[in-house]
Amino acid sequence: MNAIPGNFPAPAKVPPPGKARRATPADPDEISLLSLVNVVLRHRGLVAGVAMLCFGTVVLLTLVQPRTYLSSSSLLPKSREGTSNLAGIAAQFGLNVPTTESTASPEFYEELLETRHILGRAVDTKYTFGSAGNRLSGTLVDLYEVDEETAALRKEGAIKKLREDIEVDVHETGVVNLEVKTRHAPLSQLVNRRLVQLLQQFNLETRQSQAGAERRFTERRLKEVERDLRAAEDKLQAFLQRNRDYRNSPMLGFEEDRLTREISRQQMLYTSLSQAFETAKIDEVRDTPVLTVVEPPQLPIRPEARGTIKRGVLALAVGLLVGVLLAFGKDLLVRSRHENGDEFEEFTVLRRAALDDLLHPWRPIGRLVRPRRSGSAYSSLSTTQAADPSRSG
Repeated sequence: MNAIPGNFPAPAKVPPPGKARRATPADPDEISLLSLVNVVLRHRGLVAGVAMLCFGTVVLLTLVQPRTYLSSSSLLPKSREGTSNLAGIAAQFGLNVPTTESTASPEFYEELLETRHILGRAVDTKYTFGSAGNRLSGTLVDLYEVDEETAALRKEGAIKKLREDIEVDVHETGVVNLEVKTRHAPLSQLVNRRLVQLLQQFNLETRQSQAGAERRFTERRLKEVERDLRAAEDKLQAFLQRNRDYRNSPMLGFEEDRLTREISRQQMLYTSLSQAFETAKIDEVRDTPVLTVVEPPQLPIRPEARGTIKRGVLALAVGLLVGVLLAFGKDLLVRSRHENGDEFEEFTVLRRAALDDLLHPWRPIGRLVRPRRSGSAYSSLSTTQAADPSRSG
């Protein structure tokens, strides 16, 4: 830099107007956005081909899938407030017995519909549908055409398929929504209706079983209380026969009052147990449904949408992404070939050798065994020459 007299540095030269500065060369390690776009445009055929291949494959697989029909129903579990009969009896004597609700939660039915107990019965049910000329009949094992060796495996396969064909949702209002999807519209409705019937039957059997157990327990306890009441009455009768003038004695009056209270307590307990026994007998034979069918299973009119457009767009996006990755990979190989010719040639040779080993897996084993055999032969030859020097040479 030239200095001006007075030790001041010379001012920097400013390029004349209209003459732009020359851009400094960029760092070779830096990758610009334009270079990335150029790679994609350079291999646009590969990117478009992979994207269209993914799009066409997914669309074709979607179109060849059989059409399905969806039948839905809505259920509402009835909620009954109150305690059980035995809990009511205990409450009369000041005992707080914890009780559970008489009906299960909606989430319970969501889990129940996917159990083997319900699905197995639905699979074993025989369904008949169709017109007179095209009538189909059979269990779900037959209609699903499960191909297994034994009957148990075929039933297990049908249960697994049915579990995939149903969907249960619980709304915030407590309504249970059941959806069944099969290849036949009448079959979807019949299976949905059968599942609702099995739920009603399960609730009825469970409630009647609980009521039967409560009735048997109440009946047994009622007989015991009746014996205790008879014994208390006999004690009071014997006391009165022995002490006709008990009112003149405070001790005898206290004894008579104690015996009378015992009889009153036994009578109250006997009356409560009698009521509980009659109620349990009624509950044991009651067949009123616990589930309210808000929306019965309907016959589907149109098949379910396959989602061809949605799946196609998603496949196209995935294909574009895969194509771009392949384009960058191909471009990287081309650059490596030009920049590192020797290494690229070695890579090509090793790649062909590895592919050949994959197609002929016995060759790597042969290469591992062959040196050992050669070494053992060489050692045996050396031993022979050492034993007989005349053979050497």
